[in-house]
Amino acid sequence: MVSRAWIVGLLGSGCLLGQELLNQELAAARPAAVFGPYIYQIRQELPPSYEMRLPAEVILTAGPGLDPEELIIKLLPSSNPGRLTVGLFTCERSPFPCLVGGFSVEANRSLSAQRELQRHQTQGNPITLAQGVRGYLREGPSLRPVSEFSSLMWEQGGMIYTISFLAAERENILTMGRSMANQPPLRSVQPPNSSPNE
Repeated sequence: MVSRAWIVGLLGSGCLLGQELLNQELAAARPAAVFGPYIYQIRQELPPSYEMRLPAEVILTAGPGLDPEELIIKLLPSSNPGRLTVGLFTCERSPFPCLVGGFSVEANRSLSAQRELQRHQTQGNPITLAQGVRGYLREGPSLRPVSEFSSLMWEQGGMIYTISFLAAERENILTMGRSMANQPPLRSVQPPNSSPNE
């Protein structure tokens, strides 16, 4: 018969091993401090086998008084297709829009993500983000109809990433995109036995 002490010891070792793996991943991936309290929740919301890259720093210079450390983070998961958006807001609720921008990830096998990436490739400007990684910037003011937001999209490591911020943040979008492309990803903590819907 297996002793209770042995089972408790085994469970404790498993928890320590799991915590150690989490610590190693966080030591490798260094997202901006504003994401710190949400890292594990982000990993929980990612569909199985997904990875999420976040910038080392959130840079906002176009709007007066936008302090990245004071932004409200909202996780917006979707299951069909499997997608996670990390949204940055200036308020919880308001009659006026308070979305500043966001970071999204979908699997590269998602048809909707592939269509949107193709739209970026056709209408956007190519930007080198990292060695072997090219993104495409669609600038909101040049779109028809005009948009207040610009977006940068690229494919990397089996995922398709999108950054979308107010168009006035153009240079910051590029800087954050380069940071993301060069950051180690955060990985889903969900078991890979189920695949997300496309």
